[in-house]
Amino acid sequence: MTRIPVSHAPTLLPKFNLHTRAEPQLGSDAYIYDAIKTDIGIAASTSDVCVKFFEPKTLQAMGQLKYHSDQITEIKARTNSLLSSSKDGQIAIWDLRQALTTDPAFVFKTKDPVLSFDMSTDDSMLVSGSALDKDCCARINLWDPRAAGQPLAVFEDSHSEDVSQIRCHPSASRQFLSGSSDGLLCTFDATQADEDEALMYVANTGASVSGCGYFGPNAQYIYAQSDMETLQLWTNEATQLADFGDVRDLAEGGIPIDYIIGCKYDPQSERLYLAGGTNEGDIHLLHVGAASFEHIQAMQSGHSGIVRGLSWDLGQGWAVSGAEDGRVSCWDRAVPAQPPAPLTQALSPTASSQKNQSASSRANGSGGRRFAPY
Repeated sequence: MTRIPVSHAPTLLPKFNLHTRAEPQLGSDAYIYDAIKTDIGIAASTSDVCVKFFEPKTLQAMGQLKYHSDQITEIKARTNSLLSSSKDGQIAIWDLRQALTTDPAFVFKTKDPVLSFDMSTDDSMLVSGSALDKDCCARINLWDPRAAGQPLAVFEDSHSEDVSQIRCHPSASRQFLSGSSDGLLCTFDATQADEDEALMYVANTGASVSGCGYFGPNAQYIYAQSDMETLQLWTNEATQLADFGDVRDLAEGGIPIDYIIGCKYDPQSERLYLAGGTNEGDIHLLHVGAASFEHIQAMQSGHSGIVRGLSWDLGQGWAVSGAEDGRVSCWDRAVPAQPPAPLTQALSPTASSQKNQSASSRANGSGGRRFAPY
């Protein structure tokens, strides 16, 4: 028996087919950290500390951006721009209308390695999360991205370990979410300059958070994955909805998953999806329900090693992946056998926590308001 109830739903999504793949000349020990789609082509961050660009249909090399001096931790695409963060303590914003050999248009510097970052949907706020420093301080820095310089605010009391993930709210431009190796998920309102006033809710997942993000029609829910390959669902007011445990248990039901690649919310179908990978390079797509999973597809033949990054858009029908085998793969979508229906089953809270009133009580919240199903 599997710990997570799972069924098969191969027609829930149109099938992704491998379109093309390429192996950039990275050297025998180099690999891809992430791969995303930009306005000018596919961008891939590599272990040789640069961002390489490829023509999206043929994956022919277009050029590269090289600025950082340490591992690139995240890359993101905006209109005519690429953003990158690094363990060198910097976030760079590149103007993709310029030649790929030019320097960044803006650089934001911290004194700590940057592990994650995000920008608000209206481009008015840039937020970064840093590694724990020698003084046992893990900082969250906030900037105005239109003017490089010193952070507008620094929050350093909310987390006691590495801030591993930052995600801005998809509609509330001054709110954001942080996840940390200390197991906490924190939501903030950056209209408040004081950290204690800005901190809205805290949820204790009990596991080192490796990824998190908002989902739901009004971004009223939060998913959290851990470096132990567990998955939890919460409301954005810190009420736990589901704890699925270790997703690797799906192997007992014939779905071999060795690790979580990431989660993706599709606003059109109002569904949350999880991508899991195998050590041999297969990608499994699953729908995350209220209390169970539905296996949709295995994306095969794109990679032969651990998949580090997967970026996809269900509405436009494309996906791009990068892996430790040094390959970048592009996928396109077939016509669906039947359209997916919106999820109607309500989620039920299994535990709860409420806003903490001081830094000393942040790890032990309880309570929470009711919610609407997604």
